[in-house]
Amino acid sequence: MTKIKNVTIEFNCPEKLNDNLFCDKCSRSIVDFTSKTDIELIDEIKKYNGTVCGLFKKSQLSAQFLKYAAATFIATSLTIPAIGQEVIKGDSLLKACEKIETEKEEEVFLGMIVETQAEPIGGYKKFFEAIADKMNYPAGLNEKGKSFVEFSIDSVGQMKDVKLVKGFNELADKEAVRVLSTLNYPFNPGRQRGKTVRTRLVIPIMFDPTSREKR
Repeated sequence: MTKIKNVTIEFNCPEKLNDNLFCDKCSRSIVDFTSKTDIELIDEIKKYNGTVCGLFKKSQLSAQFLKYAAATFIATSLTIPAIGQEVIKGDSLLKACEKIETEKEEEVFLGMIVETQAEPIGGYKKFFEAIADKMNYPAGLNEKGKSFVEFSIDSVGQMKDVKLVKGFNELADKEAVRVLSTLNYPFNPGRQRGKTVRTRLVIPIMFDPTSREKR
């Protein structure tokens, strides 16, 4: 039987699962697809008759999702000295995709299955540049960390319902939510069964006080 491949998920969820593969935050059971076949994937989708959250290996995921994963990987690995947030440059996204695909130990991703993921118009480079332009580094923030912010993309490509899903510092978390709440960046909406649908994304925003000091 054919192994699962080319699956797109909405985002790489930062939540941790309990031993029973149950997400306490979403009150949702998670399906482990890492060793399942494509037929079993289809059967699970039909059984749930709605959204399905699952665990997937990188080798099972689509190029579209790996592009998103690479963009968010870059966003937390490089910084702009002025604000502690990355702007994607040149072929960095391509190199990050290569890194994700060639790591020796294959990482497992947790996320909700979607046919076509929402994507910022103009690409992730411009999206992260727009975030960087609006970011004000919080005065008094002296610790390094990431604020994970979730938002919805509605069926016409507008950002909605911005909220913190995993924070590390109140000052940083508030600034991350403020920026994403006022950004209103346009997206190409996600698609499910050929129709535009409301989807979700989660992005990490890095704050680093040492980078700020180097301005």
